[in-house]
Amino acid sequence: MKTLGSVLDEQNGFGQGFDFLRIFLATGIIASHTPQLSGHFDLARNSVFWLLEDTLVPMFFALSGFLVAGSSMRLSPRSFMLNRAARIVPALAVDVVFAALIIGPLVTTLPLTAYFSDPMFRSYFLNIIGSIHFDLPGVFQNNPTKSINGSLWTVPFEICCYVVLVGLMVSGAMKNARWLLWLTLGMLIAGVALRAMGPGLAGGEPSAVQVAALNLFGQRSSLLLQSFLIGVCLYLYRYAIPVSGRATLGLIGAFVLVSVFGDARGVFSNPVADAIFLPLIVYLTVAIGLSPLPQIPGFGGGDYSYGLYLYHVPFMQLLVYLFPNAWTGDWWWTLFVVGFPVSLAAAMISWHVVEYPVLKLRKSFAIRHRPEEPAGSPQIPAVVGEAR
Repeated sequence: MKTLGSVLDEQNGFGQGFDFLRIFLATGIIASHTPQLSGHFDLARNSVFWLLEDTLVPMFFALSGFLVAGSSMRLSPRSFMLNRAARIVPALAVDVVFAALIIGPLVTTLPLTAYFSDPMFRSYFLNIIGSIHFDLPGVFQNNPTKSINGSLWTVPFEICCYVVLVGLMVSGAMKNARWLLWLTLGMLIAGVALRAMGPGLAGGEPSAVQVAALNLFGQRSSLLLQSFLIGVCLYLYRYAIPVSGRATLGLIGAFVLVSVFGDARGVFSNPVADAIFLPLIVYLTVAIGLSPLPQIPGFGGGDYSYGLYLYHVPFMQLLVYLFPNAWTGDWWWTLFVVGFPVSLAAAMISWHVVEYPVLKLRKSFAIRHRPEEPAGSPQIPAVVGEAR
């Protein structure tokens, strides 16, 4: 019987389909944002587009959890965090600085002195450390959506996932797969209970503790952390979980049927349904990543998925600003046709000029193997090409 672990070993610690999957997920997320950015809000609430974003983003986190779990078992906590920071911060910083210093001054409705002196301008740079601010003064005021980059909402959750994983590393929980499995199951159950109770958990204004609990366990956004942890669990149990092409195709078919013919919003807004479907979504993510999918032509030069995710909203917002009448009516989809290659060009430049050079440097200051698990340790296959 083939398992996730045996297939991973056959592919020398890296699933052939993960490169394909990352680009597919990033492209799908861009497609899901297109109706809203072009002002077609009713269409954005359509079952297919709603399901795209609410499924693909958790899949990104599941993919990340599965891949970085290998790193967490090979690196010290300090090296792990430096490694992750070297991957996510440079492109994020470029995105924030470019939006604030290039796009903002070009399109703001305010005088430049007022723009640069506005507290909103200064606070926008806090995005680099995960304190999310979506707006710049006077920017994109006539666009259907005024946020400079709504995609940044996932950054705090990504940081939270890595902090939680470091906590598991320090506590030794990463060496106890059963304990981690129970923790993840407990989070799923807590999420069902808290989301069912809602913000009025104790009546009146919720306390800071209740708000924190709802954000971590009880909101739909908490599915990101849960997806990440399920991905980690799949890695730890990789030699016990069978992999089946028929099961993978069956899951893909089921999600397509629900999105096209069913009430996806009704199904996936149910906390119990989320707790049932989320492990299936994570399994589907990993199974696709381990599938022998071909490399997409033209994408073999680097990992452009993170840049695609980060840069697409500012550039598509700029296109809407410059050509406000081009995406109205039945031609809204052309925003994707034009915006995707522009975003891809930005992602490629970012990868080759910023991201990859930093990743090469990280070997000198971030990659440090645990003393008890030296480099090349045979019992833990190295998983290269980690998500984002």
